[in-house]
Amino acid sequence: MIPRIIHFIYVGGRAFSFIHFLAVYTAWKVNRPDVIYFHHTEEPTGDWWVKARPFMTLHRVAQVHEIHGNPITYRAHMADVIRLEMLQHFGGIYLDLDIVSLRPFDPLLRHEFVMGMEPGTGLCNAVILARGDAEFLQLWREQYRSFDGSRWNHHSVVLPWQMAQAHPQLIHVADKYAFFYPTHNDPVHRYLWGERPTLWERVTRLAKNLVRLAAEPFGGRRDAVRQAYYRTFHALRGREWHYRRASQSYCLHLWEGLWGESYLKAVTPAYLRASSANFARLLRGVLSPAELDAMEKPGTMPAAEHLPPAQAEVLPCFAGLASVSPAPTFSMR
Repeated sequence: MIPRIIHFIYVGGRAFSFIHFLAVYTAWKVNRPDVIYFHHTEEPTGDWWVKARPFMTLHRVAQVHEIHGNPITYRAHMADVIRLEMLQHFGGIYLDLDIVSLRPFDPLLRHEFVMGMEPGTGLCNAVILARGDAEFLQLWREQYRSFDGSRWNHHSVVLPWQMAQAHPQLIHVADKYAFFYPTHNDPVHRYLWGERPTLWERVTRLAKNLVRLAAEPFGGRRDAVRQAYYRTFHALRGREWHYRRASQSYCLHLWEGLWGESYLKAVTPAYLRASSANFARLLRGVLSPAELDAMEKPGTMPAAEHLPPAQAEVLPCFAGLASVSPAPTFSMR
């Protein structure tokens, strides 16, 4: 069984926002894990951090700026490395800080290792479920000997998909609706935010996916890619169909780096309470009116009053994978 432990990672470079608070709070409320570990190179500050902190055990980790002699330039790649270390050490469920939980991950905990499809790209590492001794995890870590930071998502998304094709017995691949629906480049994402994709956007997406679908061979391991492009047809569906489809997902990926300015900065407790957009409707299925009210008040959430005092521990970065030295200057991308 995969342990009921949830992991978040914070490597600085951005303020701890309401979206990050929602990630922590919904992970706690929906999954009721044994513990939530917050692995951080620096502790966040701000009102939303004050509300989120009581739900987690803090683990300070060292900055990682190289792996097997290969330099790490971007914060995102540093977080990629740390999540693999923490999963091997503890096991559990890793979530990016822009993942909002909708349904418990319990049905997936019987597997040894789980990732989900990001259609057209690979297996996205924003959600990973793993036993600490999972063989897939060990193999993935070993592949970092060839890490090249100029290949942005190769080791985090493309490579695990290639590995899954080579070793399908070592991984359970969740379908495209499980974790990462809708993707940032799928025009139906507009329904999530109270908009409507244009007919041109929908037809263009349909045409592109039909071309990609036709290029895939029938049968065999790559048939899973064809299944991932089932969205070819959901581009023709309406708002209510997409709401029902999303409500069956385990979580929503909010693609913070791409949707931050266009959508996420407008999300507040008041927005969640009043908006008719699918995102707000989905969150109202998780959060009560009283919880939304409490989010607008200073201080901690009422639920935090029944939790043990927040803990903080120092957990060194494990030298088996990555070398650690004084903090470098990181770039954001």
